[in-house]
Amino acid sequence: MKTLAVVIGNNNYYGSDKLDNAVNDAKAIADVFSRLGFDVLYKQDCNVNDCVSLLNDFDEKIQNYDASIFFFAGHGFQLDGENYLASIECQVANPNKHHCSKTCITLTEILDILKKNTSKTHIVIIDACRKSFERGGYNSFTPIQAPKGTLIAFSTSPNEGAKDNGFDGHSIYTGALLNYIGREQMSVEELFKKVRKTVYNLTEGKQTTWEHTSLIGDYYFNTGQLVYSVNIPYDEFFIKDKDFKDNGDFFSKLILDLKSCNWHRQNPAIETFQKISPNDLNKNQQFIIGRNLLQANGYANNASTFFENLTTNLKRYTTNEDNHILNGILFEMYFNSNGEFRREKFKNNNFEQVFKLRKDISFKKSFEFLQTILTPYKEILFYIPSDKEDIIDIDIIANSTITKDFLGIEETYQVINKIKVSSKDITKSVSKYGIHGQNKLGLEKALSNFLFAPTDLIKIHNNIELSKIAFIKFDDEDEFPF
Repeated sequence: MKTLAVVIGNNNYYGSDKLDNAVNDAKAIADVFSRLGFDVLYKQDCNVNDCVSLLNDFDEKIQNYDASIFFFAGHGFQLDGENYLASIECQVANPNKHHCSKTCITLTEILDILKKNTSKTHIVIIDACRKSFERGGYNSFTPIQAPKGTLIAFSTSPNEGAKDNGFDGHSIYTGALLNYIGREQMSVEELFKKVRKTVYNLTEGKQTTWEHTSLIGDYYFNTGQLVYSVNIPYDEFFIKDKDFKDNGDFFSKLILDLKSCNWHRQNPAIETFQKISPNDLNKNQQFIIGRNLLQANGYANNASTFFENLTTNLKRYTTNEDNHILNGILFEMYFNSNGEFRREKFKNNNFEQVFKLRKDISFKKSFEFLQTILTPYKEILFYIPSDKEDIIDIDIIANSTITKDFLGIEETYQVINKIKVSSKDITKSVSKYGIHGQNKLGLEKALSNFLFAPTDLIKIHNNIELSKIAFIKFDDEDEFPF
């Protein structure tokens, strides 16, 4: 679906009405929309002329698209039944309708544009009513009816204010939105429901998002087209390598052999690759080779051998401190063949060995590359590899229980009731790793795999000795686990 997105972020208001995060919010949203393949009209710190120009462009271009999105982050409020989105020239502290009619965009103007295109799908997202309105005055939007085919989403319900912060560098609302907007095949209604729950929970019920919809069909921001970043230093063809085609040349055959999951083809391909001079491979080629070396590891002996001598094998490909082979390996660990974040299904082949390279200064730029591409997901990752030795503290509560095996012999288990990392309960997830009856070392390995973090950074704090563990029964389990 061809989509046009207008994105505005205003920080630079007069005096104490300045905002901290609206521009950050708009930049992040514009980046995601670009990665989703949308055409983006982006503007920050809009004055009156900027607002007029953007609305004209929006009005003229929308007819050539199947869908449109309008996103605004900044000050907004209601006066005499009209909803205003303030340009940076608006006197936010003391608004009146005559001044605002000349210095703001009204929602009526936006909706009038959408009404002329009712055969299309339209999404309007307003993250407004921020910091200064907590002091009183006009702190909410007037309820409004969405034209046919339109969903209007506000960061607050009527008569509520909204926070300019809450997530690192983002408002509570946009921070929550960024966590969900890239989810594949999530309908827009489901997405905003999840955003509402997150905002409500994080503000302890003080802020509730609000939507009004007259959408006829389903709309999905991401139907599988999300590419990691327009700023990633590799071509899209190599990021979404599931689409890699045989061009009939030597390199195409090499990559297709590596991707084959057939060690009869992969082993000779790895031998061939290692005979090629690094100077004869460009950065895109090295990047996709790195991705597929990791993929071949576990199938082909030559791939396993390459990883056994990883430091030595990689260093011949370092140029100007860049190592595109290692960049490909690291990218493949966290992103799939569609260029999408793997979430909890990371490729953990030899991950401990790969992560050890973070301590080698010659690979510093590769781990900086990894930190950059994982930044959008830092809220859901327990660990991002870097040269910093940040210990991951894990608290475990268990109690000793005596039970009998099938022969009637008594056995003592330490039944784990709770495993917490940074106040997050991960007990149920770790219990699925098949470590019943193991000791603390076995638990440490399971935690390492679940957290996707090196075992040497994991520090377990347990209330009793863990020599033979079991897990508490969960509500959806039929039997006690031992």
